[in-house]
This record gives sequence, C-alpha cells and structure tokens, in this order.
Amino acid sequence: MKPLEGITVVELSTYIAAPSCGRILATQGARVIKVEAPAGDVERRFGPTLFCPASDEENPIYDTLNGGKDAVMLNLRDPADMERFHKLLAKADVFLSNNRPRALKKMGLDYDTLKEKYPQLVYAVLLGYGEKGPKVDFPGFDAIAMFATGGFIQDMMVDAPGAYPTYLPMGFGDHICGTVLAGAIGTALLGRTRTGKGDYVSISLHGAAMWMFSIMSTGTQFGYQWPRGRYQGGPMGVPYRTRDNRWVLPVVNEYERYWAAFCHAVGAEEIIDDPRFCTKQATFDPKNREDCIKYFEGCVAKLDADDLVKKLEDADIIASELAHFKENHQSEQALANNFMSPITYPNGDTITLAQPPVKMGSVEEPRAQRAHPIGADNERVFKEFGIE
Repeated sequence: MKPLEGITVVELSTYIAAPSCGRILATQGARVIKVEAPAGDVERRFGPTLFCPASDEENPIYDTLNGGKDAVMLNLRDPADMERFHKLLAKADVFLSNNRPRALKKMGLDYDTLKEKYPQLVYAVLLGYGEKGPKVDFPGFDAIAMFATGGFIQDMMVDAPGAYPTYLPMGFGDHICGTVLAGAIGTALLGRTRTGKGDYVSISLHGAAMWMFSIMSTGTQFGYQWPRGRYQGGPMGVPYRTRDNRWVLPVVNEYERYWAAFCHAVGAEEIIDDPRFCTKQATFDPKNREDCIKYFEGCVAKLDADDLVKKLEDADIIASELAHFKENHQSEQALANNFMSPITYPNGDTITLAQPPVKMGSVEEPRAQRAHPIGADNERVFKEFGIE
C-alpha cells in the first residue's frame, strides 16, 4: 500500500509550482483531482515557447507536471459549479492551490472559511510573497519572486566589462517549492492522525528564496561581495577550460588537505610549496588568488577533459565536466535511477520526462504519464462523488 493511498487531493492550480506538488503526491499514492476552468491551465499552452508540442496527444511540459491526475472542468463563477466544487472538498483530505489570497477569499475558498466547513481538511497554498507585507497579493513567478528579488540573477552575473545579468531561470524554483510543500502536506496529514484536525500549510516563492540563498547572503552582512569575477573565486573552485575546449569544475572545501593532490592532478607540482598559494589564508590576497588561477589555467589547457576528471577523481577530489541541459535526457546516471523516464506518444515520438526525485521503499518507481485532457474525468469523478 502506497503511503498516501486513500488520500484525496483537490488541486486548484495553474503554471508550475503547485502542480509539481500535486504530481509528487500522486506518485506517492494520493488521488489528485485537478480542477480547471473551461479555458484550462495556461501551462497546457506553454510548450511552444520552448519549441515543444502542446496538444492533447503530446504535451511533454504539461505532462511532466500533471501526469497521474484526474482532470475535472468547473467554472467556479457558476454557482452550480461552485457547489460541485464544494462537494469535492467535502470528501477531500487536502485542498491545494496557488491562487492569490485575495482571489481565494473572494471565492469563499480562504482558509478561515474552509476550516469551519471542513475541519479535517489540510489547506495547502503556494504563495508568491507570503501571508503578510506590501506584496501579499502580488502575483509571483519564480523568476521574479525568487531569482530577481532574491539576488540570484543580479549576483550570478559575470563581473566583467560588457557583462549583463544571467538569463532568467525557468521553473526550477517552482519545482523546489512544490517539492517542499508536498513534504509539508505529508507532515500535516500525520498531525491530523493525532489531533483529528486539518491544518494550514503554505510556502512562498520569496520565502523559499530567502532560505535557498541564505548561504550566499549571510556573509554580505559582514562585507562579502557579490557578484564575483572569475579571479575572485577559490583556485580549486572555479571552472577551467581544457585542451579539447570543454570546461571542468572542481570543488574543494578543505583547501590545505587537497592542495598537493590537486597540484599533482593538474601538473602543477612546482607550486606545491609556494607560500603565495599553498594555504587558503594566502589566497585571500586578491593578487595571489588571481595569479594562482591563471597558473592553473595554463596547466589545465594542456589536458583533455576526460583525463583531467579522471586524475581529480583518483585524487578523491570532487569534479565534473560542465554539462548542458540537453544532455539531461540521455544521462546514464539519470536513466539508471529513473530520474528521467521514457514515454512514447501516440504519434510515435519517444522522449524522456523528468520524474519526482523522492524515492520510497513502498512506492514503485514513478513513470512518465500523459496528462488527461481538460474535463476528461468529469463524468467518472462526479458519479463517484455523488455530484449531479
């Protein structure tokens, strides 16, 4: 028996963050009923932005987020459909939404209203900026509420003449929030078994940004500066271009422990004892740091990437060639762990879709699934719930 088998989730959501939460709950056994307006979730039409198809037959971006869910269409502006929606909630364990608080209150779907009607309901909401403050009712995309206002886009830019902020990330902040929210819902359901009462659970994109970037932001209170240029990084913690025009990134946190081994791996034995470079404290001097990185650049330029990675790994130094997004779908490691799952569409297209990363012994490996068309499950769901 899957851990969430017997749990019913009513999902009123659009875009990415909340749907990704529902997708995770579905893989863990929950029945997730996604309720859409007649126009459908706007994410159904997002695919062409990334050159992907977006039809009922093949919609890989939407399928990644919404496979394994029932699809119900209701017009919540219609009193009859709102009554049908409440009949779903009356038998649900979880209400999941990413609508703004003001919109939920206007529809009578705010927490204070629903907790009185359905005291055992776990009310889970994904917000842009949190429950309070001047932006409480602002719409939120992760690109803005996390990466723009949280510092990532500005401070991850290359600090050099002609530089500009990095291209905005797409969706990965949403997925982080959806994943965390799924875990919090599970915690609330556990709490309900002890108290008999539901609970309010929320996560906001902006709050998650404060948490995600805290390692990078905390030091700024003491003078640490962002953005950082190439020669402001640690000599054993910046990418290096190899002879075959690839980039390899080592990551060394214990500087003195791995210094000699790193020098041997890249062919820099003659600087092993150089006092300008051989201690972490010495490289706090900007001139020493830049000179050391430039020296390593010359050494690495004589090596091919595969050879360099092998030498570093043999020295117990964590390192990897820098990959491209396009390589994720053929990654041997991802396929072996079912982080990517193959799917063949009716038109014959065979691709892979990313799967929720959480593994549980009581749950079989998640697999790629097609999402149902808008309202495809109305008749069946209404019959089961006694809805006319």
